[in-house]
Amino acid sequence: MSEGIDKENIKCKKSIINSEGFGISNGVATILALLAGFHATQTTKLSAMGALLSLLLTDPINDSYSIYISMKHNDPDEAYKKFKGTFITQVGVQAIFLIVVFLSKTVYQSFLISSLIGISLLIYDYNKRFKNKNQILVELTKIFGLILLTFVINTLFYKFYNKKL
Repeated sequence: MSEGIDKENIKCKKSIINSEGFGISNGVATILALLAGFHATQTTKLSAMGALLSLLLTDPINDSYSIYISMKHNDPDEAYKKFKGTFITQVGVQAIFLIVVFLSKTVYQSFLISSLIGISLLIYDYNKRFKNKNQILVELTKIFGLILLTFVINTLFYKFYNKKL
């Protein structure tokens, strides 16, 4: 009986999330998709900063705590380490983007600068985790597909509802 439990714990530990990788991928994808949406809907810089600040205060703690809760039953110490690592990475990544928006003249400019920073962070992260260069390209394509989809949906939303709301 205990042998089955040990195998389950080992299996879980092998599949445990990489805190830094999750924090970077999640932070970059979330913020770039939001900035694309802000640009598409012609959001003011002040509104974009307010939304990003709210996200900075809630998203990292919610994501990290969810990871902690999902792992706690198998290994509370490892769960806490992942909570802390994910939280710190996500706050750091999202804070970088908040500073970029603050220092930029427009939301569009902040989106362009943030895109360059985001690509750099993702390439750094993916090069550490993926050995196959094609896999890196596939993963980058998925992230940018998500961002493009967000931009298109927000653009259509803005065009349809701009005069109605």
